[in-house]
Amino acid sequence: MMFATSMRATRLTSTLLASSVSMSSAAALSRPASIKLYYGDMPFWRAEVVRLGLFIGDVPFEDIRNLKRVDLIEQGKLPFGAVPVLEVDGNILSQTQAMAAYAGKLAGIHPEDPWLAAKVDECINGCTDCTSDIGTTFRLPEDEKAAARAALIAPDGRLTLHLNGLEGIAAANAVPAGFAVGDTLTVADLAIWRLLGWLSSGVIDGIPEDYVTTTFPALAKLVAAVDSHAKVIKWKQMHPKFYA
Repeated sequence: MMFATSMRATRLTSTLLASSVSMSSAAALSRPASIKLYYGDMPFWRAEVVRLGLFIGDVPFEDIRNLKRVDLIEQGKLPFGAVPVLEVDGNILSQTQAMAAYAGKLAGIHPEDPWLAAKVDECINGCTDCTSDIGTTFRLPEDEKAAARAALIAPDGRLTLHLNGLEGIAAANAVPAGFAVGDTLTVADLAIWRLLGWLSSGVIDGIPEDYVTTTFPALAKLVAAVDSHAKVIKWKQMHPKFYA
């Protein structure tokens, strides 16, 4: 029993050390000459995780918000037909997980440790699952949306299922700061933070503003941790119309 406990403690210590050490290696990466992010003028998490990740890491980038999707298609910048996309030294990168991981590595907020990196990517994909859950309701007739969303947030609902997945990851991460993976902030935290900000904003009819805070305590703690980050506070001050 003592041996097993010692092994678990050693593994936890090694994991946290790997998280801290790997984050410092971003400075050794060769940064591109040009990074452009294309998305609309809105703080949706798929774009905001990339924007804010680069900002936190002091990685220069152009935040291009005034081009329409049809214009980007005509310019050949949307290989999957969707935004956001990154243009890096003239090359296009799309898909949220790929962009978040790339931005996170440049910024030093995506772990090098393979397990921790996989957990970060798991969180990003979990956010995508949650978005897909809600997205299906936007295509419904207006008089059907409220009932469909009520079903999603029920104890056995699909959105509750997916958020419970994120809740479990955050709760299992044995650090006092409240982050989802490791002992420092990662792009996983930024993605979850912004996703939950959207779900709790009151703009989605049928999703109560207190749904997250009253149902998922570990995620609520994560949101508070990200909100208190100095660079996040500065970013919010720079974009007051979205973060009043």
